[in-house]
Formats: sequence, structure tokens, C-alpha cells
Amino acid sequence: MSDIEYAKNDKIENSFKKDGANYKEEIGEINNGQDYEKNERNKYDLYIPYSTEFNKDKHNGIILFIHGGSWISGDKGDMAYLSKRYAKYGYITATMSYTLLIKNYTDFNIFKILDEITACIQSIKDELISRNFDPNKLELALGGASSGSHAASLYAYSIKNSPIPIKFLINIVGPMSIEPKYWYRVSDLNNPLDSITPESIQNSLNENKLQKVYGDSTVQLAIMNAFLGLKYKDEEILEMVENGNIKENNAKYQEMLNIVKNAFPVNFVNANTIPTLCEYGGKDYVVGIAHYSYLYSAFKKAGIENKIKLIYMKYGGHELINFDTDNGLKAMRDLNYYILDYAKTYFTHDS
Repeated sequence: MSDIEYAKNDKIENSFKKDGANYKEEIGEINNGQDYEKNERNKYDLYIPYSTEFNKDKHNGIILFIHGGSWISGDKGDMAYLSKRYAKYGYITATMSYTLLIKNYTDFNIFKILDEITACIQSIKDELISRNFDPNKLELALGGASSGSHAASLYAYSIKNSPIPIKFLINIVGPMSIEPKYWYRVSDLNNPLDSITPESIQNSLNENKLQKVYGDSTVQLAIMNAFLGLKYKDEEILEMVENGNIKENNAKYQEMLNIVKNAFPVNFVNANTIPTLCEYGGKDYVVGIAHYSYLYSAFKKAGIENKIKLIYMKYGGHELINFDTDNGLKAMRDLNYYILDYAKTYFTHDS
């Protein structure tokens, strides 16, 4: 979708079937390129189903999707397909862009993205209030893919004053930490693991069935540094590494880690963490399967393992594309069904 001026009655195409035939009822409007701040990247698209026109005084669930792109690329349009999908089910949806962590923004950091998410949620709330929705009956779910899931997870787990209360999280292949121990994938992509429980991950490490996603830990340090707005010089990063591995006792590394650990979603899991739906791929060569294992362990330590659900696409890669078996199709369908189930379970539905 292009960033055009606010436009009413831009119809959402409905490709779902009803009674075996295409169901072509026009179901909503799209507000393209709404500004939530003055930055050129601070725009969102809002999808409002027509069905909500009759329920403005009742509870309304909103799903906000955040795009991926390794924190340095991507756009709100990347998540338009998910916004359209769940608008068709009657939920208000939105997808947002945010400032990218590229060298043009050396005064920017990962924590300011959280401020942008707050500003976007507030803008969505203000827009809905202007349309006579009851502000006290708005509820939110956050979702994202890859780095967008990292931002969504960090926000949902660490921010306590969201303008709209957050009821659940949709985590699609999201990195939960940048520490090297999280970045493992299967050594043989033709033989993904049957299970990615913490126990099976540890056993697989012991049996050399997993290998580092990045052979040189300088990559993780570079990401951490980007999170901090390039606080450290290249030569300082190089001093933290020896033979491709981080020197854990290096003073500069400890200093960096002490700051950047606040950008790792897994570090904020506690007894009050919201229900989380996850999907990860067994052949993901970017965000390895250990991320879910550590996240589940954090939920279990907090005594809330019943609040995290995994959909495991055994043969799926980072894009969750699977050409080998029908496992991929089933996993994507399961994700769709579980998102709807979570929406029905955790959003308030008036009778």
C-alpha cells in the first residue's frame, strides 16, 4: 500500500469462501499512511471492518502487526496480508512502519522504537475515539515477524503503560536475545529436529546436531551495537572477539551487555507476562530454534508455561516456506486457527 492521504471507503477484498462460493461482501475500509509522528517512517495503515460500525459501544479487539527486515529494512505493507486476513474476521487491524537501525540514524536506538510503538497505538486509539468507539473497551494484540516480532515482544513484555491494554502476543520467528547461545540452527538442514524442547535442544548440542548461525560472534556484537545507536567504535567491537568468540570477561563487552540486555525480550518474562503464541521453523538458518527453547524456559521458570504455545513448522525456514511436505501448510493453517482462538479467548466479547 502506498502512503496516500487519508481515504474513506477503500474496500478490503474478501477472498474467503462461504457455502462453497466466493464471499464478496465488502467488509471495511482502509486508512492508508496515517501519521503517528512526524518522522517519514512513522506511518500506519488501519483496517476497520464494517461490522464494527454496529458495535462501537462494545468491546473491540485490535491486532497491530510489526514488519521484519533485520531492523534495517521492510515496511508496513509487508504485513498487509495479515491485517486484511483478520479484518475479514471482524477485528480492527493495523500495520506500522518504524525508524530503521541504519547508519543514517546514529542518534537512534532500539529503545526509541518502543516509543514509536506507543505513539502508534495512541494514534490508533485517538482515531477510533474520533469515530465514536468506546476508549474503555478497546483491547490490543501485538504481532510481528522476525525483527518485528522482537520489537513486538520487547514492547509487550517490558512496557507497562500501553495506551491500549495488550491481551496477547503473536511471535513469528522472533529473536528473543542477541547473545550467542541463542543463535544455533540444525547442522544438517535436511534433518530438522523432531522436537525443540529445552531438553532436546541441550541433547542436540551435546550430540553436535546444532551449529552456530554465525561462525563469527562479531555479527551479534554488531547487532547489539546497532541496538545502542552505534555507541561503540569498530575497533572496540573487534577487541571483544578472539578466534570468532566473544571474550566474556572483556570490560567493554560487559559494559555493552549490561545496557543491551534490556533489549532482549526473554529477560522481561515474569508471572504477569501475557499469553504468547509462537511459530518457529526447524530449518530456519537465521533465527535458530534455540530462541523458542530459551523463551519457553523463561515462561516455565516464571510458573506460566501454560501461557505459551508453539506451532513448530519442522521443515520451515526463516520465511516459514516449506516445499518438502504438507507440514508447512498445516503449520500455517494452525497459526491462523490459533490466532483466531487467542482472539476469541483473550479479547473481551460482549453478548
